[in-house]
Amino acid sequence: MMRLENGRTVVLAGHGYSNTDPYLLLNDIEEGTQYRFAVRGKTFSIRKGTRRRCIGRFNLETRERTVCPLGVALLADAKDAMCPACMEATGFNPSFYYADFVSPQQRMYNLTPHFVYLAYFSPQHVKAGISSQTRGIERLLEQGARAARVVGRFEDAYAARELEAMLCAQPGVLETMRASKKVELLAGTRYDVAEARSALDAVVARLGLEGAEPVQDLSPYYFGGPSPDCHALQVPVGFDDVCGGLCTGMIGGCLVFEQGGMNYIVSVKEWESYEVELLEDEVACEYELEPQQIALF
Repeated sequence: MMRLENGRTVVLAGHGYSNTDPYLLLNDIEEGTQYRFAVRGKTFSIRKGTRRRCIGRFNLETRERTVCPLGVALLADAKDAMCPACMEATGFNPSFYYADFVSPQQRMYNLTPHFVYLAYFSPQHVKAGISSQTRGIERLLEQGARAARVVGRFEDAYAARELEAMLCAQPGVLETMRASKKVELLAGTRYDVAEARSALDAVVARLGLEGAEPVQDLSPYYFGGPSPDCHALQVPVGFDDVCGGLCTGMIGGCLVFEQGGMNYIVSVKEWESYEVELLEDEVACEYELEPQQIALF
């Protein structure tokens, strides 16, 4: 495994979950290598720079991620986090059903088994989606669902999409959710496993989804145990390019840092493709406790 020199500038290339351990994916451009930095239980800080670089490519068959071989720099306002060469090499479009062209890589990927899920974010925010079965529940974890229920398994992505489209056409079932809304719900809405189970069960019963699998509480994957109460979670104000503290967990693309008995949520999803400085065993910012308005329901 690559050893990352403390304080070295790298590129934040993504986030993920391996053996229930959340990690940040970091690209060392100079060495042309990648490093999975496990976050939970560590004290560290991250400073976001101003320069952006391609996050590299992903092999849909082997699921291997690699650094951009060209080391392409991205414009500050670039929409995509990949350069054109890495986008072509990856060949993945999550909205393939709307695309005019589907790459050969994705055509093969789409023919592998997929499942359809309902993801719970709050009683009023239940989202439908599909994922390849080769990824397990990683897709659910990457997007920060609090709980989930698999409602169908299919031989390919096309059959799975048919059910997903039907679900998204129903009242009360979302197809997309903004990252900012997820952060807002984390800090402002309580999470209760029984309440999540009831909400997901209600959707399954209302839509007649026979054969739906049991509800999964995803908190242990994020925090190693139960989720912190929303009363103990805040979004820090005034720190747009630095974060730090004792990391108590990561939910989706949000790091959760403990400082002074309070947990602070920092979304680093928007930092992907930026050069960052990682400082282990250092706290480079001091958050201030702000009054909160808590929505219990």
